Amino acid sequence: MSELKYWLWLTLKKELSIRKMTVLLDYFGTPEKVFYATAETLASVPGLTKVERKAAEDKNLQRVYRVIEVCKKKNIKILAFDSPYYPKLLASIYDPPYVLYARCRERIDLNTHATLAVVGTRRASSYGKTTATSLASALAESGMTVVSGMASGIDACAAEGALSAGGKTVAVLGCGVDICYPPSNKKLMRKIIDNGLVLSEYPPGTPPFPGNFPKRNRIISGLSLGTVVVEAPVRSGALITARNAGEQNREVFVVPADITRAKSRGSNGLLQEGAKPVLDFKDILCEFEDRYREELKQNRPILQVEEPAQPKGQPMPVTIPLDDAERKVMSLLSDEPKHIDQLAHQGLSLAEVNATLTLLEMKGLVRQLPGKQYILTL
Repeated sequence: MSELKYWLWLTLKKELSIRKMTVLLDYFGTPEKVFYATAETLASVPGLTKVERKAAEDKNLQRVYRVIEVCKKKNIKILAFDSPYYPKLLASIYDPPYVLYARCRERIDLNTHATLAVVGTRRASSYGKTTATSLASALAESGMTVVSGMASGIDACAAEGALSAGGKTVAVLGCGVDICYPPSNKKLMRKIIDNGLVLSEYPPGTPPFPGNFPKRNRIISGLSLGTVVVEAPVRSGALITARNAGEQNREVFVVPADITRAKSRGSNGLLQEGAKPVLDFKDILCEFEDRYREELKQNRPILQVEEPAQPKGQPMPVTIPLDDAERKVMSLLSDEPKHIDQLAHQGLSLAEVNATLTLLEMKGLVRQLPGKQYILTL
């Protein structure tokens, strides 16, 4: 492994694109050898402009040491490309970031996780938000680690859904990891740091420049075995992420949405191009559960239970926590079979009822019978 300072020296040079860094690394082998290369040797590297050669000739490490000091003060971890913890999935893409900055409570090795991106529009409908939350929750309960961009709308709902299930989630930012963007997600960012990872290729203090976000999207898809688009207009970052996933030979999934809404025309268009439709979280899980059985098993959250105090000598009942939608659906069921359509006219949409029933099935509280009939198992 090269010393971290040489990776930082190389990646902190604004004059060098990822592609030109790759040219230098392919020519010299390591960032340390690039650092010690003479002006004469650098002149022999094909494809470098005069400005790029001058940048590589500059051996000043002052900014490197400043970044290291800031990261120490803010408890930001730095992950170089040759670290054993660097995600192998991300390393395999065409233009990987050679340094990642991370905030987390505990070190997470993504090489031991089955990761899935869940993305979509910032201006999501209630259907999109509910679907993203329930889908991410069910996937997290199955042991998948959810990746998003922590944007408002679908991304935030996906992260919240995974966290609510006790799963891990990763947020990839288009700014420094010491900056919360959007600012309204400050509480969510804190929860992700405590229960997952916040990542960025940008050093601390980097503002959320608009141009950073399209570049960021290649990392979201690059970290993931597949990308799920829940709801996205024709021009959106979510579609960029999906295109990246396709170019990276990763799976692309789409939740079908209302064809009359502009905010879902982009994602529905992906279905016409061959993306896999998602009607249930199992449509996604079935693509990975055989190949990543151990990773899913290892990262499946332990169901937390509430244990109310009982008089001494009496058995302790176990109560599984339920959200409002789950309690609502539970109240409509009994030991007599009831069709799903009967449940969808009680203040919840069919999509909400379907997603909620899936979660209740996973918790062992509801059983599905033939013909979309459901009963309580209690």
